[in-house]
Amino acid sequence: MKKNKPETYDVIISGGGVVGMTLAVGLAQNGLNIALIEYDDMAASLSDEFDGRSYAISYAPYLMMRTLGLWDKWAKNAQPINEIHITDGHSPLFLHFDEKDLGEGPLGQMVEVRHLRQGLFAAVQEQKNITLITPDHIIDVKNSPGSCAVTLNSGRKISCALLISAEGRKSPLREMMGINIKIWDYKQVGIVTTVAHEIDHAGTAYERFYPSGPFAILPLQNNRASIVWCEPPERAKTIMTLSDAAFDAELRKKFGDFLGEVKHLGQRWAYPLTAQLADDYTAARFCLIGDAAHGIHPIAGQGFNLGLRDIAVLIETLVDAKRLGGDLGSEFTLERYVHWRRTDNNILALGMDGLTRFFSNDITPVRLVRQIGLGIVGEIPPLKRFFMRHARGTVGKLPKLLKGEKI
Repeated sequence: MKKNKPETYDVIISGGGVVGMTLAVGLAQNGLNIALIEYDDMAASLSDEFDGRSYAISYAPYLMMRTLGLWDKWAKNAQPINEIHITDGHSPLFLHFDEKDLGEGPLGQMVEVRHLRQGLFAAVQEQKNITLITPDHIIDVKNSPGSCAVTLNSGRKISCALLISAEGRKSPLREMMGINIKIWDYKQVGIVTTVAHEIDHAGTAYERFYPSGPFAILPLQNNRASIVWCEPPERAKTIMTLSDAAFDAELRKKFGDFLGEVKHLGQRWAYPLTAQLADDYTAARFCLIGDAAHGIHPIAGQGFNLGLRDIAVLIETLVDAKRLGGDLGSEFTLERYVHWRRTDNNILALGMDGLTRFFSNDITPVRLVRQIGLGIVGEIPPLKRFFMRHARGTVGKLPKLLKGEKI
């Protein structure tokens, strides 16, 4: 045996966040041999300390998590979204979605990021087909016929049929592989925190649209809610520097008193809001997934769900190729993934872009059209159900996992 012969895997995933870990577990469960590489020490990042961040998971991705056996790892901490209430500012006209109108289960689920990370990390460790390499990162990639050779910062050399970036919006591998991105700046900052309130939210999510940007109240367990509060950059900067008491006073102006007294818990986070789309999803023996491929405005809470939908398609594509004896990293294999996902991602990204611009202004005729439009949709049951199914992620050609079926 030659010395320093690279370890060989079916797939190498760079990025140990929630998207990378979910993909790794799904592929490993279906017999693929996976290396999962993460820049930071993953075990050290799994503190149980509450940091204020949560994710909304639509119904179809929830079915995937359940089918992969992952949901039970955080189910006791998940909060179902039973209703969604949408208004334009303080207009009396509103759009109301209720799970009872479909009779197919909750519209989605809210889960704190810490519970997702802890559950997924446990699942990764349980899989014999996953080799976790952390902390480390890729510094060189070389392709040869039938293989991709990777050198890590530690000097370790590994190889695979397919290399995947699940590194998020600022993916170093995407840049290394020469894939460019297009970026739209919304001139907004998203302030994210969690609040405690007196009155039970009854599993209802609220989305209010203001000229300065949307304000979302997303239900969590124990009379708490996750807040996504969008403001222009300078105002957001001022809000973020306020004392806790002053911050809560500003928060109440947007939140109102319909759930009683409200105050924030844990940390506050501020993110410049942009949208971005990669020019390509693939290169030689390489593909992008999740935010590395696309990032959208959080106006409808669909960013993480797009990544989960990518995962469902990529797992099905690679497992099918493996069973048929195909090359996991071939252009033919990757084209199926790109064809299945790119249109959906682009349509939703551009749709969210249009929706953001439509709602984030104070032009009187446009404001009136918005308010009347919300009221009209609510009065047309077939149209209302169509939008509800989109919110649940159950529209279009779905891969098996998003239908709750094993591959």
